Amino acid sequence: MKQYLDSGTPVVTTMVERTLSPDGKSEWTGSEWVPVGTDVQRTSGANVFTHQKIVDSVIMGDLTSQTIVQNSPEDMAKAMVMALEQIGFVGNIQNSNPSNQQMSSVKNLLKAGDELTSRGVKVQGSTDLKLGNAARLTGRYLAALDSYQRALQTFRAEGNRSGEADAMINIGLLSLNQGDAGGAYENFRTAQAIKVELGEKNGEADVILAMANLALTGNEYDQAQHLFSQALAIKESHADENGVAVALIGLGNILEVKKEYESAQMHYRQGLIIKRKQKDLEGEAIILGNLATVAEHLGNTSDAQRLTNESVAIKRQIGDRRGEAFSHIQLASQAKQRGDYVEAERLYKMALQMKKKLSDLRGQSDTLNLLGVFFEEQDQFEQAEHHFNESLAIMRQLGDRQGEGIALFNIGNTLLYRNQLQSAAERFEQSRRLAKTVNDHEGHSDALIQLAAVAEQQQDIPRRQKLLTEAASVLRQNNIAVTGWLQENGF
Repeated sequence: MKQYLDSGTPVVTTMVERTLSPDGKSEWTGSEWVPVGTDVQRTSGANVFTHQKIVDSVIMGDLTSQTIVQNSPEDMAKAMVMALEQIGFVGNIQNSNPSNQQMSSVKNLLKAGDELTSRGVKVQGSTDLKLGNAARLTGRYLAALDSYQRALQTFRAEGNRSGEADAMINIGLLSLNQGDAGGAYENFRTAQAIKVELGEKNGEADVILAMANLALTGNEYDQAQHLFSQALAIKESHADENGVAVALIGLGNILEVKKEYESAQMHYRQGLIIKRKQKDLEGEAIILGNLATVAEHLGNTSDAQRLTNESVAIKRQIGDRRGEAFSHIQLASQAKQRGDYVEAERLYKMALQMKKKLSDLRGQSDTLNLLGVFFEEQDQFEQAEHHFNESLAIMRQLGDRQGEGIALFNIGNTLLYRNQLQSAAERFEQSRRLAKTVNDHEGHSDALIQLAAVAEQQQDIPRRQKLLTEAASVLRQNNIAVTGWLQENGF
């Protein structure tokens, strides 16, 4: 919000309805309460200052009951919208990770929202959606659901079908965050039907993007790619730059998973152009990190290091500690590729400490897995197993079955290398079952290959052949190319 001070514009006196306090003894001037009968002049600019004061109180966490009582419900509702927009929550649907500033302000915003609700102050459905987005993106899922459901009720009472669909998209995204794929799909499907009924093509594309993320989470890469491409075409036709960028990054992610690195690079670069045009530093830093990973896969180590350093510089500039920790992991990987193992270990451990300070359990688990692989590659198997077991405990705490399967697979490897065949086979079998459950087809195939390695060590060659044939079959049945060792050995 812009404020214009000392502009030289004459004060405009306006006729407004008097606002009295509940006891009838005070009158609101537009900026303060005065005794009834006081000679006052109300100005059209007074409310601008009042709104900003309320906004500041909301963001700083010092909103008082007196402030709420002394201002009209309309002013309070407007101030909440301004506060949300001032820290970056602007649309009905939002998926970008919150910045540190947003993280620190969200608690105060939600507290203010609860205070207004408890005092009967009615806010718009779109404001409740923004409050829900703020809560969801900072992991406050119960608060998010309360806000989304209030928004849904408001939109339905108003007969606002488009708003109703937006609320359902957000409830679906919340379900997805909580691992409820079925609930997410039902909400997305209903929202899509409403958008189609209303002829809102750009709104339909928002649902398609949400469904693409659902497919990506379920490792249904072909379906996700189809949906992202479909959404991209619609977003381009509506000149929705932010939507175009989201679709391009999603396609880049899928192409990277499919090892189509040059195509992934092209999509990321297109997304980067948009983010720079929008002056979205956070988005720019994320894409630079993605481009660094792709450069690493393509063997361009100097480019990878340059891009990572650019990403780190931006993350430090905007105070993104979470993103900075991720960049340390990238730098550690690059140091490892150069053979600088001391520097790699230092960077991995630095990233782990940052993740712990941020209370980022998933980040801790991922970093522990990487540390385990680092020690495993240096034949320090007990140290590797220790880190994998720590990662496993966190994944079980989070209920992440795919992550649990990966940790078990890694533990199995450390046991196999030490010739503890029975224990290794048990871990690989557990990993196989989990991978199959969550449609992680490559993880399923990898576990079968390692079970075949155990069979070979046990001199059970027929079982080895059967398991390797099955490993290749799992990939082919799911349209995944059979490459590497399996292909080279005729499977």
